[in-house]
Amino acid sequence: AAWKWDGGSLESQVLYRYNPGSSVRFLVQYANSTLLSEGTIHVVRDTTDRRAAEEKYRLLFEQAQEGVFVATPQGKLLDCNDAFVRMLSYASREELMAVDLDTELYASGEQRDAFRREIELHNYVRNFEVALRRKDGALLTALESSFATRDSSGKIERYQGFLLDVTEKKRAEDEIRRRNRELNALNAMAVIATQSFDLDEILNLTLRQVISLLGAETGSIYLADSDQIMFRRRAGWGQRSDERARFSEVQLPEGFGELVTRSRTEVITPEYLPHLPAPAADFIRADGLGSWIWVLLWSKDKPMGLMGISCRKHREYSSNDENLLVAIGRQLATTIEKVRLYEETCRAYEDLRKTQEQLLQSEKMSAVGQLISGVAHELNNPLTAILGYAQLLESEGLNERASDFVSKLFKQAQRTHRVVQNLLSFARQRKPQKQKVDICKVLDETLGLRDYDLKVNNIKLQREIDPTIPAVTADPHQLEQVFLNIINNAVDAILETGKGGTLKVAVYAKDGHLHAEFHDSGPGIKEPKRIFEPFYTTKSVGKGTGLGLSICYGIVQEHGGEILAHNRPEGGAVIAVRLPSAGESMPAETASAAPRRESAVAGRILLVENEAAVLEFERDVLAGAGADIVTGMSVEELKSILPNQSFDALIIDGKISGNGGLPDLYRWIAENSSGLEKHFLVTFSSAAEPEVRDFLHANNVPYLVKPFEVADLIAQARRLLQKAQAAAAN
Repeated sequence: AAWKWDGGSLESQVLYRYNPGSSVRFLVQYANSTLLSEGTIHVVRDTTDRRAAEEKYRLLFEQAQEGVFVATPQGKLLDCNDAFVRMLSYASREELMAVDLDTELYASGEQRDAFRREIELHNYVRNFEVALRRKDGALLTALESSFATRDSSGKIERYQGFLLDVTEKKRAEDEIRRRNRELNALNAMAVIATQSFDLDEILNLTLRQVISLLGAETGSIYLADSDQIMFRRRAGWGQRSDERARFSEVQLPEGFGELVTRSRTEVITPEYLPHLPAPAADFIRADGLGSWIWVLLWSKDKPMGLMGISCRKHREYSSNDENLLVAIGRQLATTIEKVRLYEETCRAYEDLRKTQEQLLQSEKMSAVGQLISGVAHELNNPLTAILGYAQLLESEGLNERASDFVSKLFKQAQRTHRVVQNLLSFARQRKPQKQKVDICKVLDETLGLRDYDLKVNNIKLQREIDPTIPAVTADPHQLEQVFLNIINNAVDAILETGKGGTLKVAVYAKDGHLHAEFHDSGPGIKEPKRIFEPFYTTKSVGKGTGLGLSICYGIVQEHGGEILAHNRPEGGAVIAVRLPSAGESMPAETASAAPRRESAVAGRILLVENEAAVLEFERDVLAGAGADIVTGMSVEELKSILPNQSFDALIIDGKISGNGGLPDLYRWIAENSSGLEKHFLVTFSSAAEPEVRDFLHANNVPYLVKPFEVADLIAQARRLLQKAQAAAAN
């Protein structure tokens, strides 16, 4: 028996055996010494079952395969099992218990803080992923499940739980995910390679996939010229792609091509830096690239291109990464060869088709001459009667209005007659009757013929005419035919858009020539170089013969001038006529100035759009209309601007609303800039999700579908600002 005396009482633990062969029982005996003069009171309690239970759970603690531990919130390890020690590669339990958990065991302080917050809130954590540092410094990933033990005041005294090492499992899962990403990317590239012959589309998709797979920031693809020395940039993608665009072409230094050809190099890494072209090497050094890698694209025995990716952060590319890039490079090289072969086949077919057309052209023109002669004859008969009766009517003493109608009728009949004569001139190659002509007057009369059509079709006519322009020596009737034909084609092009548009006519003198330009807002010309060929037309069957502009071309050439066609970058087409100047000015009517447009909108607008070109367009329109504009290109910029500035309205691209979607952004604006959500305009494409439109309708949020009219944007902005001003007044 062992006795313990605290000065007032005695405690002992006694081992009893009741009978020979019977079980051993553990008893605890208490004695009170205050009664020693007269005797001692003993209390005995049986603790055998408790000791058995403690032994059982201790055995479970020691033999568990997971790491079991008890620790304090301050990072002191109170107890642990052998599995915990082995997991962390320590020699003994005592050595591990001397380690500070917070500073030496947990690899991430943020994870440790997150663990404390979670267990403080819920009193337990389950499968909480943590990164731990072994004794040798290697990291392992574990899942921690533990609970907190608190004192009577509710303060946490210790953490108890276990850790499951999932490092290998996680590595295997990561490897599976990586392989799946690679397979998906390769499959996507294979699909586009088999389905598309658009080389730019193939190159850009491949580059995006490679950048995504390897976590790069920027990538470029260069294709070699026929001499295999100059490589020109064909595709670029990434955060700093515009910077890379400064190197639109790279010339291989002397000897470099031989070096890679001789060694059949497929991957170019930083060890090749001394051998790279000077501009590329200088850029890499100056740009501070942390990592970069290039892959050569081979065609037979010669490099046909380069594909490179880079990142400012340092990264070691593994052999698996290099093998993947080589596989992609080989597949891409094969695809490029396929596309080039297809393009060569198409060019050969087109050349053959053009040759066949040229063989038929002489017969066509002969037939055209005969056809025009017959048509002119048939038209001249009724025209003779029309012109005659019109002259008779003019002598009948009609009132002024009727006389004006007859005059116009007579003039149109004369114009029809001149058209017939011009057709004959085209067919028989007659010389025109030239005289000094005021081209502005001819143009005004020609525009007057289509004035009604322009109005009813909502086509706005803009004139930019220099009043000091000189005369030209020309046949006025043929000039009118040229201008009318160009105007008719411009109107037809604008009507193809299904809405109104703008026709701009500009006349000016330059370098001894007079220039007349016709700008339309239509869809543009499909093949500008062919537009003046006989029988070439872009109109549907029954709406065009393909002779109009070819006749115009012949007339202008006969006058010693030039007629050209091209598309505008902003949309629409331009037909430009250039004629030699006669050197003398003729009086021209001065066009009345267009009324000055009042400022359409007034107020302060925050404009958020992630496409730079669209952003500039919207800003120019609204600022030109009188609004004070502040711009941003992301949700982050919006959230940094709104709390610090006040605005009357907000116009935002619906696709820029971030991960939470437009509803979350709308609520954030309502919470952080109260009232602005009522003056909120969203722009989005026609492919916007139905739920977005439902949200807009449910909250009465106005929107515009791209592409939209300038007038629509100004009108919506004006409504928003008027609502804001009305709300402020109340």
